Amino acid sequence: MANCFGDVVDNFKLDTMIRYVGQKKTREDRAREATNLQNENSKHQKAVIHVDGLKWWWGTGVSTLCLLYNKTGDTLRYVADNDWFGHMGPTPYPTEIGNGQWASFLHVKRTAVASGSMAGVVYRGKDSNGNERDFLVCWSSPWGALQRNRSYCEIGNVGSFQSRWGAIFNNVSNAALEWNASRNLSSGRCSIHTSIGPRSSPYFTAYFSIPFSP
Repeated sequence: MANCFGDVVDNFKLDTMIRYVGQKKTREDRAREATNLQNENSKHQKAVIHVDGLKWWWGTGVSTLCLLYNKTGDTLRYVADNDWFGHMGPTPYPTEIGNGQWASFLHVKRTAVASGSMAGVVYRGKDSNGNERDFLVCWSSPWGALQRNRSYCEIGNVGSFQSRWGAIFNNVSNAALEWNASRNLSSGRCSIHTSIGPRSSPYFTAYFSIPFSP
């Protein structure tokens, strides 16, 4: 995808690392190296430059500059999205975000409307045991200067979110600049961390993770 940055950290990538040559590769191994390589070849900076360019092209007005990083050990695939206020900017949501890749995109307010940028997107991935999970990340960048920016995230089973956008709106409205969601079950573990800047047209950042040993 044009708005994903960095090499996919897959088994072929691990084969180039001494630690893994001739060894069986696991999801945990791929997650570990995706974490270690978060800015390999300046891929984070490239994602930031990309979304900055989208913002420059779009112009003035409230928007959210979104950055997502996948370190789950597997591909994240787009499932659904919802706009409460605003809409996507010049590029669509990435259909896939490879393990070890940054995705960046711009969400903007509607033209000539006194409202901000508030939306959520769902990606489907796997927990530490390989079970499919839906990962929800949301942001709110209000139009009014006295209102606060908010980030929010949740982890659910497959199909958990598409019928709950009303309840999720309330959760986002009561969230904070940073938010964490985790699933720590014997059947599998995973987590999301989101954060958003405090000013108008902030950066929103989300990390999708599974745990791994050193």
